[in-house]
This record gives sequence, C-alpha cells and structure tokens, in this order.
Amino acid sequence: MEDLKNLKHFLIIRFIWIVVATAVAEALIFYVLEHTLFKALMNAFFHTDNIADIGLAQMGVVALSILAGSILGFVKAIIPQQMIRSLDLMLSAVNRFASGIISLPDPANAAVSDLSPVMRLILALVILGILILVLLPYFVAATVFSGMVIRQFRAIEDREKAEREEYERKRNLMLSDIAHDLRTPMTTVAGYAAALQDGMVSDEKRAEICAAIQTKSARMSDLINLLFDYVKLDSDGFTLTREDTDVCEMVRECVAFLYQDIEDAGMEADIDIPDEPLMINADRIQLSRVITNLITNAIRHNEAGARVGIFLTHDSERIDIMVCDSGRLIPPEIADHIFEPFVTGDESRNSRGGTGLGLSIAHKIVTMHGYRIRLIQKPDIAGYKQAENYSKMFRITIPRG
Repeated sequence: MEDLKNLKHFLIIRFIWIVVATAVAEALIFYVLEHTLFKALMNAFFHTDNIADIGLAQMGVVALSILAGSILGFVKAIIPQQMIRSLDLMLSAVNRFASGIISLPDPANAAVSDLSPVMRLILALVILGILILVLLPYFVAATVFSGMVIRQFRAIEDREKAEREEYERKRNLMLSDIAHDLRTPMTTVAGYAAALQDGMVSDEKRAEICAAIQTKSARMSDLINLLFDYVKLDSDGFTLTREDTDVCEMVRECVAFLYQDIEDAGMEADIDIPDEPLMINADRIQLSRVITNLITNAIRHNEAGARVGIFLTHDSERIDIMVCDSGRLIPPEIADHIFEPFVTGDESRNSRGGTGLGLSIAHKIVTMHGYRIRLIQKPDIAGYKQAENYSKMFRITIPRG
C-alpha cells in the first residue's frame, strides 16, 4: 500500500514536470519556426510571408492534400490522353482544398496550382517534417514518462521480491524456533513421564515432577496459543470488532488485572491515568491484550526492585499510552527488530520463558487499528516528562479525530 502511495506521488510530480517541460519546448519550437522556417516556406513556395493561424490538424491535412496533388501530377504524365481531363478536375479540386484550408491570399492560391509535381512533393515533405518537429516534444515526453513508470514498477517488483525472500527466511527461522521451543519441554515431559512410569521417582519427588510436567505443558500450550493468535491476525478472514471504548477505563482494568503480579515480582508501580473518560473507536479485547502484554513483559523481563510505570496522556491531536520500566536497556541490534517474531530482549530467548511472539502480535493489533507503537529508550526517553526517570518504554500513539 505504501509503495502504491509513493508511486502515485512520484508519477504525479514527474507528470507535472514533463508537462511543463513539453509546453516550454513546444513554445520555443513554434517561436523559432514562426520566425524562420514558416516565413522561408511561404516565401519560397507562395511568394508571400502572410502566415495565417494554422493548427497542427490543418497543417497535416494540407501536407496530405499537397502530397496527393503531387502524386496526381506524376500520374498525369503516364496515363493515356483521354483520361487527362478527368485527372485535371481531380487535381484542381485538390488544389482548391489545399489552398482554402490555410486561407492564403489569391496570388499564393494561384502559386499552389502552379507548382510542379516535384515541388509539390518537396512542399509536402517539408510540411510533414515541420509536423514531426512540432510533435517531437510530445513523443519525447511520452517516452521519458513511460520509462519512468517502467523503472518504478520494476523497482517495486524488486522490493516485493526481496520482501518475499526475507519473509520466507524469517518464516523458516520462525518454524525452526517453534520446533526448538516445543522440542525442549516435550523432551523434558517425556523424560519425566517415563521416569514416573518406570518407578524411578521417589514418593517425595513425585509431586515436584508432576509440577514440572504441568509447568512445561503450560509453556507448550502458551506457545501454541500465541502462534495461533499470530497466524489468525495475519489471515484474510480476521477483522477487528470496533466499538466506542473509554481508553482510560480500559487501561485501568489492565493494570488492576496485573497489579498483584507486579507486587509478587517485588516491583513498584507508578500509575497516572486521567479520571475523565476518553472515548476511542477500537477493538477493546484486542487492544487490552496489547496493554496487558506490555505490562507482563515489563514484569517478566526485569529484576525485583525495578519500577514499572503506566501512564496515559492526551491532547487535541493524540492519546499516548506509555508502559515504562527501570530495567536493563535492550541492545540496539535487538531493539531495531523487537516487533518481529521470535525476537526478545534477553540474551537467551528462553532465559525468561518468553516466546518472542507477544510483541509481534501487539504490533499487528496496533497497526490494524491505525495506531502506532514504538520502543523508546535512553537517552531518547529523556524527552518525555512522564517517562524521563525510566530506562525504556513502549508507547502506543492513538490519533484523535
């Protein structure tokens, strides 16, 4: 979509440039022809420099009629004598037609009739040459513009090809990561189950092993559910269910849902959400998932003692939802791709149990709404008053109006 928008803008600008350049070239050609070749042509063939207003269509008809007269003149020299009178009548009609179109004075009209077939042929070729010269800027403009269009479409095709190849590469990498993330807990669960079945686990350890199996199974279930959500959001049949929603109340509900988790993780929360309602048209369930995911990430990927901030600000143009934390910065090489599937801020993808799909899903949901989500870290975060005491934040920007 963005490529088509850029292409439209590019072609409109280039078309205007070409039209202006063609108009200037055409004006110069007419000026030069009027003061040089037109006058020389009139004097040479018609013994007058009285140039009437002749359009391109008239000029072409004149050239063709004079050319026809020259052909008839050549034919007259080789046909039988009894057919000459009929040919003379046709030649006279052509002469009157050619002379009348450009409204030449009487002496010049006579001059048209007096021209020999050879001179008529030369005159016709000269007029046709003038026509070609006059039309040349249009041919050049059409050729240049067509070349621009072709090059732009080829560039778009090349970009789309590169994007498809990159998509295939990422998809294969994602499938490999999914296999890895599923195989590890599956191997553990299978080993524990075999140990239980073979009676290799003592009664004291049995509860611990069952808890581990439950944890690993839940991990696999979460990954499969996230993968399902990721694929569902990317499918053609999925649409948002928009409704008028109080975004302040929605964010408060998300914070309340996870507040106990924040305290259990040994963290402190700073919350600043306006009391007055701010209405937006959004899919409440999906957008709540995004905010919940961002808060969960802040809890999961930071140490005890870190601070988590959830702020909502607004003005006449936009609403900003900010989820901040005082934890470690995300390395730039990871931050640049943080919203891509299976990218996490941890040194190891499995060190905190993250799948790397959550932020990708959040990005999809926000983008489908027409909103924007960004990761902002130090030192750039210093430009935001509410978040300046934190190390990083995810900011969702919702346009108003």
